[in-house]
Amino acid sequence: MLKTHWRVISLIERLCDNMLIVGAFYFSYYFRDNIFVSVLNSTLPFPQDVLVLGPVEDYYLLLALALPIFNASLSILGAYKSMRRHIWYHILKVSVFSSAVAFLCLGALLYLLKIDLSRSFTGLFCSCAAVSLFIERFIVLHVLRFFRIRGKNYRNILIVGTGVTARKLFLEISNQPELGFKIAGFVDVRGASNTIGQTVPETESAVYDLQARVIASVETFERALKKYAVDEVIFTDVINSFPVVHELSEIAVDEGVGVTFTADVFTVGIFTSEVGRLGQVPVINFISSPGGGDSVQLFFKRVIDVVLSSILLLLSLPLFMLVMLFIKFDSAGPVFFRQKRVGLNGRTFVLLKFRSMIEDAEKKLDVLRSENEMEGPVFKIKNDPRITRVGLFIRKYSIDELPQLINVLRGDMSLVGPRPPLPSEVEQYKRKQRKRLSMRPGLTCTWQVSGRNEILSFDDWAKMDLAYIDNWSLLKDFSLMCQTIPAVLWGKGAR
Repeated sequence: MLKTHWRVISLIERLCDNMLIVGAFYFSYYFRDNIFVSVLNSTLPFPQDVLVLGPVEDYYLLLALALPIFNASLSILGAYKSMRRHIWYHILKVSVFSSAVAFLCLGALLYLLKIDLSRSFTGLFCSCAAVSLFIERFIVLHVLRFFRIRGKNYRNILIVGTGVTARKLFLEISNQPELGFKIAGFVDVRGASNTIGQTVPETESAVYDLQARVIASVETFERALKKYAVDEVIFTDVINSFPVVHELSEIAVDEGVGVTFTADVFTVGIFTSEVGRLGQVPVINFISSPGGGDSVQLFFKRVIDVVLSSILLLLSLPLFMLVMLFIKFDSAGPVFFRQKRVGLNGRTFVLLKFRSMIEDAEKKLDVLRSENEMEGPVFKIKNDPRITRVGLFIRKYSIDELPQLINVLRGDMSLVGPRPPLPSEVEQYKRKQRKRLSMRPGLTCTWQVSGRNEILSFDDWAKMDLAYIDNWSLLKDFSLMCQTIPAVLWGKGAR
């Protein structure tokens, strides 16, 4: 939010990050043998030999690839934004996840480029980088908070407005002195003269009467900026004070004071907002889901989809051939099952699967509808008579869905996202359930790792998908992919 000083700190931190990554590279190279020998000899009853690394020059390509990957992932994860609101868990997440992304990307690039470099070195390098980045940020965070709590490096805040958002903002800042904000007071744009105690609950009125007095009105706003040495003006409840917001913000800008608007222009369930342009016209774009934006994180999600789906397709080619043979010998009909599904924002596409049912399964669906065990538009029954012998096995371990990697590669689907519905199912959606279509459908999702067909209510299924969409992040995707592996291996909840 208030980045005047943090820009300098951020620039220094970028330089330090790159130095630490280079340091982790050299540490991993020169101490890798000793570390691995010590670990193996302490855990195994017999001495171990570790393959010696080649010349360090051979590994400079790895460092050259790692630096931009680390810098990109750290920037995407918000590592260089102001740390005033960060906690130790956030900086741990940023450090570990950026290093995990670097490890996956480096491994994929080495595999695709056919470069024979030590994977153990790559893992040690990324692990050392994660530890170094976390320690650095942990120290910076606590040094800054040490000074802020003691009144150093603080910013004087003037809050324009006396409504609900203004009160929430006051409580947030008052309860977190380590953020380094001091509230000079409130500006009443409605003409009130003394305090805002009349408009707050009785349990909080004493706090506001003592510490959050209204110190200015529209007429005395400019005088208050000078008298209280204000660094930043925060406009709250803007929707109720549009006529004066432009005038006051112009005064603040002319005085060289920073201006911030709280993101409550409309009090509806907005996911996020961003400033952009339509031609030469500046606009604020309100996004109800991450799938509706053109964020860097979504681009990075797509890169991961392309890289991992390509690798998985190559690795699973022998399994593809084997399954195709079994399906062909088990029952009459094509090897692949093609079906029209609904994707991002209602776009339709043809979904690919290994055929797990008899050839005319779709024609027999109407006969079985009365046995549907799901509540809602989705059709699921236990011991479906249309499933073949091979189909029963490949469904249990989700092998039938492997061809969907082709859909992921084509851009119809993602590795992680809500499962793609049938058009007939979408027609029965409630209004809020249509938000499931706001993200690209995926191979795996929360429902997939939570028991799948053990969940018999479509409303519960939809709530899982909506919670995933509202809280989406690359870290969430990574977590779901990790949970999918044991769910598939044990055939959890599958039929």
